[in-house]
Amino acid sequence: MDLLKELPVEFFFVVLAIAGGVARYLNGYTSGIPFKLGVFIASAMAAGFSGYMFAVLGQTMNLPETMLFVMAGTGGFFGEQTMKLILEKVTKKTRD
Repeated sequence: MDLLKELPVEFFFVVLAIAGGVARYLNGYTSGIPFKLGVFIASAMAAGFSGYMFAVLGQTMNLPETMLFVMAGTGGFFGEQTMKLILEKVTKKTRD
């Protein structure tokens, strides 16, 4: 268990983000969308990236660590919508 303490917190952001993306994909599967391994893997990778970016956005806003974990999972679940939100936030900050 000491190994878990040595891992950076960002590792857990990615894990939670992937879990959020998997939950979204499986939710679609239970709704009748056929399972495709390639789409599943691509969805998990995109979720990991978007959830990680969402958590990093929270870090830059100095949010509590618990909230960062929530943001990572939520960001992974919402995937593409998360990336659009981040792009809007960054664009607004760079234009001001």
